Amino acid sequence: MPYRLSPRDASVLALDTPTAPLHTGGVSVFAPGLGFQDVHDRLAARLHEVPLARRKVVDVPLGAGPRWIDDDDFDLSYHLRHAALPRPGDAAQLGEAISRLIARPLDRDRPLWELYVIEGLEGERTAVFRKVHLAMAGAQHADLFALLLDDAPDAAPPPEPPPWRPEREPEALELAVEGVRERARGVAGAAAGFAELATSPRKATAALGSAAGAAAGLAARLARSAPRSPLNMPLTPHRRFATASLALDDLKAIRAACGGTINDVVVAVSADAVGRLLRARGHETKDLDLRAMVPVRVAAPEGAPAERWGEGAVGVLAPLPVMAMDPVARLYRVIGELAGLKESRQAVAADRLALLAGYSPPVLHAMAARIVIGEQRHNVALSNAPGPQRRRWLAGVALESSCAFIPLSGDAGLSIAVSSYLGSVCVGLLGDRRAMPDLDRLTAFYHEAVADLLEAAQDLEAADPVDGPPRHGVVEE
Repeated sequence: MPYRLSPRDASVLALDTPTAPLHTGGVSVFAPGLGFQDVHDRLAARLHEVPLARRKVVDVPLGAGPRWIDDDDFDLSYHLRHAALPRPGDAAQLGEAISRLIARPLDRDRPLWELYVIEGLEGERTAVFRKVHLAMAGAQHADLFALLLDDAPDAAPPPEPPPWRPEREPEALELAVEGVRERARGVAGAAAGFAELATSPRKATAALGSAAGAAAGLAARLARSAPRSPLNMPLTPHRRFATASLALDDLKAIRAACGGTINDVVVAVSADAVGRLLRARGHETKDLDLRAMVPVRVAAPEGAPAERWGEGAVGVLAPLPVMAMDPVARLYRVIGELAGLKESRQAVAADRLALLAGYSPPVLHAMAARIVIGEQRHNVALSNAPGPQRRRWLAGVALESSCAFIPLSGDAGLSIAVSSYLGSVCVGLLGDRRAMPDLDRLTAFYHEAVADLLEAAQDLEAADPVDGPPRHGVVEE
């Protein structure tokens, strides 16, 4: 029988709507010399390493859950597409083209991914844009885009791929019978579980305690609802995409001077940039804390195999202090808030993710996006996925930059995906076209926020203050 979608994959698929298509991805820019045929040949040779790339989703009768089945009509030319920008092929034109590609939903009757080779960029460069549905992206699935990249410019070309023969597509009656059997197995398993709890008071007590803890965590999240903001409104099917490029060394210098993590610095800078945008619109931000759904790192569970566990992440509703205030004070507040949220386990345990070593930034962003769509009470979604600091190549052509996006969900009209590569940090900004008509202005505010925080951090370091947060205050507006 075909492969069943995991419960989480199935739920992601069910939440997909025309105004909130749940695909993730990004755009990567390569040095001159990369052609469409280069990408085609690499992809064709390595596609067999991602089985889901040739599988589509079918629904099973009687509510037994959707399945992945081989697409016996798979057509690589449908998924890999060739495009070009008109001269001069600048960043604004690329952003507008990508905005429209992101807005288009994926065809649910085909494998849920698309790749675009976009030529005509300034300097004879080429962009590769990718989008993949969250149902086939994340920890349990391979990264399609990572297959194209090599660690050296002279890497040997991939060998001839093995022949692919699709498995026979099951008939509707077969799927219905399997659905009945699965539901029966589920009922039997639940009955066995209740019987075991009934004969084991210790297990029953532990189960009740776990349920109570989850309920308390849920209550805590709901109590911290997101405030009203211009960023929240019913989503439209249309999108805007823009990027801001920051220097990783600047963020490291801020961390060295003030403490915390790079993620703390990213959250603080994002809060400052969003606040500047709201004030530029004439919106009052005094004493305003927005809510950002932020994946944060947590320690591995006790007893987890060290060689298998990289880092863990949970989604927390973190305060995003957007009021005008001293930038270092904002950072210290973010550090304290995120540390407190992790220690209090405000995040629901079921959202815990195992981030195994070696996962690429696209996979980490997909994992973060899965957390975000399960929580609708936020103003902004924010994901930070560290990337490789060594150069990568595609068919011998150097990758110059890479930027990601994560989907919008609920009524939150802005998502922020932060990736680092080769000493640069790229902030991928995705906005609803109605909620974020001025998305491009946010990129400028990111640069201003980093510059101001870096200057304040350097002043703090030069003053050699005593331990502890400095006594900075909120600036009255």
